Amino acid sequence: MVEIRDVSFSYRQGKSSVNLFSSCTHTFEKGQVHAIIGHSGCGKTTLLYLLSGLLQPEAGSLSFDGNDLLDRQSNRAIILQDFGLLPWKRVYDNIALGLRLKQVPQELIAEKVMRIMGEIGIASLSRSFPTQLSGGEKQRCAIARAVVTEPDLLLMDEPFSALDAMNRENMQELLLKIQRRHGMTCIMVTHSIEEAVYLSDSIHVMERDKQGSSVFLPTIENNHQKRDDYRKSPSYFETCVQLRKLLERGNAQ
Repeated sequence: MVEIRDVSFSYRQGKSSVNLFSSCTHTFEKGQVHAIIGHSGCGKTTLLYLLSGLLQPEAGSLSFDGNDLLDRQSNRAIILQDFGLLPWKRVYDNIALGLRLKQVPQELIAEKVMRIMGEIGIASLSRSFPTQLSGGEKQRCAIARAVVTEPDLLLMDEPFSALDAMNRENMQELLLKIQRRHGMTCIMVTHSIEEAVYLSDSIHVMERDKQGSSVFLPTIENNHQKRDDYRKSPSYFETCVQLRKLLERGNAQ
């Protein structure tokens, strides 16, 4: 389980300080895909950065399976909205980066990188540079770089927002396939109601309360069987309507 307990975090806005999180407590079940959704400025990306260690809380704790997520050795990976690929490195070296930082033996790096590139369908691009890739290819490369380290926790900040509709759906299917195969816990920030409902087992809605702090509304449990025809099912549309109403309610408060 991912557990956020009594976390506080503020940021500077001009000469004043804004309390974005004030003693925030929330949990995400292990082994599931979780979507975080809410209106712009409600703290979704900041929360993801706190979970990743890119930002540090002022108070409170963040843990996964009882292990402190503030520990740099924590086994997690993050996919950024802009993919975060190094333009001067070839696809192979971008994907191998995390393994090299963990000082994995070179022969094992080659084996792991080639295996994940084959699984994700980019083996033919190993010698290419990111500037030579399409948006979908860059996204596959970013996913491969994150997954090759075999993280227990995968964090994603709007990973498919820059893709066209068909590429987005293809990447969503790829993510589900990888998550099923590797059994990792995924927490994804999205602005898309349809994406949140299709991908996730649990949907976590965030808003700002009257004091300006980020809070969670009741979680929508979405434990559907991820069938190929789920997008066309009545339960899919019903959950989309339920989520839209919750977002509208939160916006009206």
